[in-house]
Amino acid sequence: MEERKSFKERVKETVISNAYLYKKYYVDYEYLLCSKAFKKKEYYIVSAYEDNYLHLTGLHTKLNAATFFEKCYKGTLEEYDFDFSKIGQTENEVKGSVRRKINSLPNIMGMFSVGTFVEEDFEKNRIRCALAAGNISTTLGFVVTGKAKPMTLLKGNELNSGKAKKLDIVLRRKSGEKKFSEMLIGSSEHLQEYKEALNGLLSKELQDLL
Repeated sequence: MEERKSFKERVKETVISNAYLYKKYYVDYEYLLCSKAFKKKEYYIVSAYEDNYLHLTGLHTKLNAATFFEKCYKGTLEEYDFDFSKIGQTENEVKGSVRRKINSLPNIMGMFSVGTFVEEDFEKNRIRCALAAGNISTTLGFVVTGKAKPMTLLKGNELNSGKAKKLDIVLRRKSGEKKFSEMLIGSSEHLQEYKEALNGLLSKELQDLL
């Protein structure tokens, strides 16, 4: 009979296996989002870093956030590198939160696709985020200081259905590039609609669609 893995072992394996996908989807690219849900800005640019990953796991560690991600990415994270202790919460409460987050973590890869809704000024219990994106299984909250960075991960779609709206446009560029060259969601009609806001951000190929 196969020995059951401990919760800590399962957590370790999940954060390691998703680190590569996180880098490939979030760190290596930036995304430009347009939606009728946006009242404060005409668009948001999502730009994630390695050190945003720790926030999404809910874990406590003495490692700094960048080192935590590096150990996950290289597969060298050990069980003694993290624990479930947080001020003001019992270990069981923290474990419950971590369980929800690691179950949701694989679902954030491919978040900016058809079927995702977005909302400004997202609020849920004590959580406040300037921007949030949600699909049927997961909600991802962002802090916005210039660009939007992932900060909060929740299980299920927790967006306010009265405020949230679908994505009209999602453009993508490799991190470090100046122009957006791929359109993941949208059409030439949508680009025309947001033409003034996107002026100077589009590659020649996307400009030619206007």
